[in-house]
Amino acid sequence: MLPMLDWGCGMFAAVDCRSADATVLLFDPNGGPDAWYVDAESLTDWLETWLAETGWYEEDADQDIAMRSWEGLSSRRPPPTVG
Repeated sequence: MLPMLDWGCGMFAAVDCRSADATVLLFDPNGGPDAWYVDAESLTDWLETWLAETGWYEEDADQDIAMRSWEGLSSRRPPPTVG
């Protein structure tokens, strides 16, 4: 993960450098234990949305935009420790 934008309130955007398309993820600490969401399938898509001012973060954006949970999260978590 390469953090690239701090949205404030603990939220940030990061690029998944292991994905071929450089998937952009959103970390939202209010999202519960699976706080990672797919913001854009690729960095290119994310930048185009940013430049077109059509992202979820725009003031006049459709507030019903639902981001899907990031499926890669489980493969990146460290194994549980035995106490």
